[in-house]
Amino acid sequence: MGYSGLVVIARTGDTRLDDLACIEDLLVVARGDLRVGGWRIGFLGQSDDTSPGRLAADLALETASPAIAMWVVDSDCAFAVAEHLSGERVEFYLNEEIVKELAGDDFEPLNSEAVAGLIRWAGGGDPDRLAAALEESPGPFGDGIYGFAEALGIGPLSPS
Repeated sequence: MGYSGLVVIARTGDTRLDDLACIEDLLVVARGDLRVGGWRIGFLGQSDDTSPGRLAADLALETASPAIAMWVVDSDCAFAVAEHLSGERVEFYLNEEIVKELAGDDFEPLNSEAVAGLIRWAGGGDPDRLAAALEESPGPFGDGIYGFAEALGIGPLSPS
């Protein structure tokens, strides 16, 4: 059994994730990882009080920066929404093949158009690396999520 719950990628600068009103209102414990450029990746756990789309929009509004929120299922796959300040929204999956298996006849493919939208969201990036990152599972320790963030240009802090 792996991780299930919300994960966010947001540029918060010096503000911790759990100091943001839209996350504090969820009554979750945010475990965050600071990245270059003031970006943070946060594992929020489970909450029935929001959806990835609503949380991404709330994060973008509160931080005045683009944001991503995703719902991870047992570390195997995720449904995600990237919200840009321009109002453009990109919906996508991590590990779309597993989502397809789980959803059966209710499956709606998203990733064929997601790469171009995510490149616009990030303001650049390597389409091939991003497409490969979308095929990965989130992973029990978030490796797929970190790889996805790096494909968007959101890398780890350099060791001091």
